[in-house]
Amino acid sequence: MPGTTDSLGRLREIEDTIEEAMWTSSEDKDYGKAVETYEEMEREIRSFTGLSAEEERERLRILSYCIMRHVDAMGYIDESVDSLARSKESLELAERSGSRIQTLRAKMALGVALLNQGRLPEAEKHFSAIIIDTRDETEDNDIIQVFGWTLIVRVNILIAKSLYNQAEELAKKALGALSGIKNYAGLRTANILLARIYEEKEEPERAKSCRERAEHYAKLAKEHRQ
Repeated sequence: MPGTTDSLGRLREIEDTIEEAMWTSSEDKDYGKAVETYEEMEREIRSFTGLSAEEERERLRILSYCIMRHVDAMGYIDESVDSLARSKESLELAERSGSRIQTLRAKMALGVALLNQGRLPEAEKHFSAIIIDTRDETEDNDIIQVFGWTLIVRVNILIAKSLYNQAEELAKKALGALSGIKNYAGLRTANILLARIYEEKEEPERAKSCRERAEHYAKLAKEHRQ
């Protein structure tokens, strides 16, 4: 696609399409349809040429985001996908774009890809770097969201190690971060994890309360898409 004055606007439209596919697939669980959308959008993003410096940065950022979503969706339908190579590509593109938020998101996604391959020490390095970089953020909601979701990933790791007290403490910290920005999807996930923790600690009433809160936040996430 030749570079035009409309390139930036079209790139933003593509980003909206990717976002819509992500939310729709999380609701209807049709990840195959989402994958088709991501692949179509990736082809179009790669076809842009003759862009200004600003447009090229946006192209790289959105391409990184598209690949990240594609890897996530493929994880539900095809375990043979090379998620590690694709996640590394997403991070490289994000860094080239100069976008701090997309670089953080791609770094977290790469950490998850490493974790899924059993490479815990390498994954933890990524998660630790993200937390150090984001823990003092008080204004940028996107950065705070990455912080909260990185804590959620670490809660999963602690649960897998049966370190339930540490997992509980971290889950509550994630709740505190995500409640301030009304990230309902994250609040739902954190409460689901807390319910698991309380079940393991044989505290059924607290587990029940967390499951009820998780259902409440699931409805809000669907309504507000955040």
